[in-house]
Parts: sequence; C-alpha cells; structure tokens
Amino acid sequence: MKLNSHIHKTAVASLCILSLSPALLFAASSPKPIEERGVIKSVDMDTHRLVVTEHKKNAEQTFQWNDQTKFSEHSKGASAGDLKEGERVHLKYVSSGDTPILQSVHITPARTQKHSANTIFPARSNGA
Repeated sequence: MKLNSHIHKTAVASLCILSLSPALLFAASSPKPIEERGVIKSVDMDTHRLVVTEHKKNAEQTFQWNDQTKFSEHSKGASAGDLKEGERVHLKYVSSGDTPILQSVHITPARTQKHSANTIFPARSNGA
C-alpha cells in the first residue's frame, strides 16, 4: 500500500511540474524591460516613432510604440498625441530588431528652475 501511495504522489508532482513548464519557459524567454530617461526630439504619429535624446548617454535613439504601449502624464492616462518635442519622458522598452518597442511612456513635468530672491529682485545699494 505504501508503495502505491508513493507512486501516486510522485505522479501528481510530476504532472504539476510539467504543467508549469510552459509558463516557466515563457517567463524565461520574455525579455526584461529596459528603462531610460530623456527628452523628446521628435514624434512621428504616422510611423509611431519617437526620437529621444537619452539622459545617460546623451545620444539620440529611435523608439516605436504599438497598441499595447501605455502612455501616462501626471499619474493619469495619456495618449501618443500628448507627446511633444522638448518634453522629458521616462521610457520602458524591449529590444526588438532595429527599433526598440516601447512598453510604457511616462511624460514627466519639466524641471522648474529655482531662482533666489536676489536674481529676481537684485539688492539695492545704499548711498553713493
């Protein structure tokens, strides 16, 4: 009896492992997204291409978006039509052939320049 029970447990465990293996293979073959920050140089709505000057490399790179690409701005949903030259973006993409495919594009607010009171209202000199 114990042998029959042991064989049954082994068979069930083997079936569980075999049923999970396609999911494990798919997860292993899915490339991990790459993150990049930069400034939009140009947007081509017809070809769904975005040219960005990358922050780290200070080099231009072309990306392509598709129907699965998610766009956001100020923590709200956005669309490709919201992309404008000169805006800062945080990108997640996967390498695919010659042109990386965008998974997500987050439009980030432009950094505001801090001015001290002296640059806005210069101090006046007293006397002479």
